[in-house]
Amino acid sequence: MNKWLTLSNQIDSLNQAISKIARWAVLLMLGLGGWNVIGRHFGVAIGRNLSSNALIESQWYLFDLVFLLGLSWTLQRQSHVRVDVLQGKWSKATKARIELLGTLFLLLPFAFGVMAISIEPALHSWLINEASPDPNGLPRYLVKALIPVSFFLLALQGLAEAIKKLSTLKNLKLTKAGESK
Repeated sequence: MNKWLTLSNQIDSLNQAISKIARWAVLLMLGLGGWNVIGRHFGVAIGRNLSSNALIESQWYLFDLVFLLGLSWTLQRQSHVRVDVLQGKWSKATKARIELLGTLFLLLPFAFGVMAISIEPALHSWLINEASPDPNGLPRYLVKALIPVSFFLLALQGLAEAIKKLSTLKNLKLTKAGESK
């Protein structure tokens, strides 16, 4: 089990490192959004265009980066939306079993499914150097490539969470066995 927990910790470290990119992207996105608003209104006042399609699309792309790269980190931090009405009444073992089953039968199939479905369009986008149809728009293939990558990272984090839940169940079982002696 120790080897599996080491793998889980390595996946956690990978997703923590990637979350730093998402955090910086939030700041950059907010700054760019502020500039786009100020530039649009101030530009009208002085009769010059101070924003562009590239800047506006950059803001969208940064949002995509934050959202997609933040998926796995949010799972790691247990910060995703939950329905705690029932969980508050469950034992630790029941919670761990439900989390494990949800991860194995819902999260992982979904993450691998989205990853599998998105690989071909992302590759096609790279092959044709897909770009925005707007004047001075940005390349689209970079953002499309984030989709399979982010869902792969989500699946990895799901695997890490499943390992942690198995370890929790094993430790609870050992604790219970020790108490009954």
